[in-house]
Amino acid sequence: MSTSRLSPADRTRYARQIRLSGFGESAQAALLDSHVLVIGAGGLGAPILSYLAAVGIGTITVVDPDIVELSNLHRQVIHTEAAIGTRKIDSVQQRMNAINSSIEVRTIPQLLTPDNALELFEGVDIVVDGSDNFATRYLANDACEIVGIPLVWGTILGFDGQVAVFDAERGATLRDLYPEVPAPGSVPDCSVAGVLGPLCGSIGSAMAMEAIKVLTGIGTPLCNSVAIHSSLDTSWETVPVSPIPGRSPVTDLEQHRGDYAQHTFDSLKTDDDTAERTAGSTTGEDPLGPATVTWADVEADSMLVDIRDHDEVASGMVPGAIHIPMDELLADPSLLPTPGTADTFAISDAGSARPYGIALYCRSGVRSARTAAQLRSTGIAVTSVNGGYLAYLSQPAPQQS
Repeated sequence: MSTSRLSPADRTRYARQIRLSGFGESAQAALLDSHVLVIGAGGLGAPILSYLAAVGIGTITVVDPDIVELSNLHRQVIHTEAAIGTRKIDSVQQRMNAINSSIEVRTIPQLLTPDNALELFEGVDIVVDGSDNFATRYLANDACEIVGIPLVWGTILGFDGQVAVFDAERGATLRDLYPEVPAPGSVPDCSVAGVLGPLCGSIGSAMAMEAIKVLTGIGTPLCNSVAIHSSLDTSWETVPVSPIPGRSPVTDLEQHRGDYAQHTFDSLKTDDDTAERTAGSTTGEDPLGPATVTWADVEADSMLVDIRDHDEVASGMVPGAIHIPMDELLADPSLLPTPGTADTFAISDAGSARPYGIALYCRSGVRSARTAAQLRSTGIAVTSVNGGYLAYLSQPAPQQS
């Protein structure tokens, strides 16, 4: 878009930023011509999406299958109480259109996966990652490297946050900052460690600013460095990050599929599980059945057990599922139902019983995988549904009925 294509309404709406020294109409035109994909419409996504809409990004695609819950509202300020129980992408689209009706907001109610990432990133100028798990972060990083576009990355935990711009064509990526992918569940997320809303605002706003800098060419983006913020002492520290010499470039997501294993939790299986599988069957089949399944593989007559907390299920469950919070289930496995007794959550001997077709799910699959591993180590035949409730929400509507 040339500066001559700025309409009078554009010049009025964006007047305060257009008159900034070094910004001007050319930078505004670049923003209006840009397509940004944002992963996540939660704590980080709220300020990212709000400010990118307000600043005039021409096209914004939002990827998130989740729904709004009451426990989101203290930090995900783009959502309102009226949106509880609705899809986050619908809530943010309404809010972003209310902020700026002249931009295009596209919504993708799916998880980002190795199967759709490259297609979703095609034609995008930059990706901003507001996700809350390592699997998605590494997947976004690798897909951006393959497609050849920059990634704005951010993370928060407790009172601290980090921000960086990863661009393989200009230097370091996430794999240079953190070469080893943390095991699923090894680092507590916000639901466990907690988070304050204003920290999301600080980090998310900084991420939006980095995207603007990359798209317009103003300032110095955080390439080859990571900014570390401590909210308790209001400090920012910038640490250089260099490409690892000899690191092989990422050219194929299939080669790294194990790194995106938030939704396939083989790494959570214990040595006892392995020994049991080896001793239990000469055919290699586990006598307790599969440790993990996808939603497509869940048997029609399986009993679904939602192990999320009470506040999480308030906004919705998979139809037909029963609710047993994880802590209660681990404290008393006899709460699991037995064959033909769906209304009775009692089994006489948790260590030796074989509940039939019981599939556990949580929000993303991490907690259910750990719970299933612990129960299976005592001989209880349960399985974990990969991807959890988010993967369920990512399915086409007919499969959710």
